[in-house]
Amino acid sequence: MAAIEVTSFEVREGSESAFQHGLTNALPILMRQSGYVGHQFGASVERPQQFWLIVHWERLEDHTEGFRKSAAFETFVGAFRPFLAKPAEVSHFRPAERGDGDRSR
Repeated sequence: MAAIEVTSFEVREGSESAFQHGLTNALPILMRQSGYVGHQFGASVERPQQFWLIVHWERLEDHTEGFRKSAAFETFVGAFRPFLAKPAEVSHFRPAERGDGDRSR
């Protein structure tokens, strides 16, 4: 079953650009992982130190048993870990609705 990983990052004040650069440069590592489907990455409008990463996986295990337990994960996280104010918060979801979100019809 498809899984959606939602990660929230709080970055040390003044490290926003370095964090964004580090994570963006590490994304190709994520994109090469088995079961990876796609991702979105963004920053909070209200809180400049708050970022999020949403990753779509074919199966939950592709993230929890595959990527998280691989050497590639340590390389990925190592690219931006020094800029975090606290450990990232990760949650997993399953799609509750299918659709393209197109409201023009």
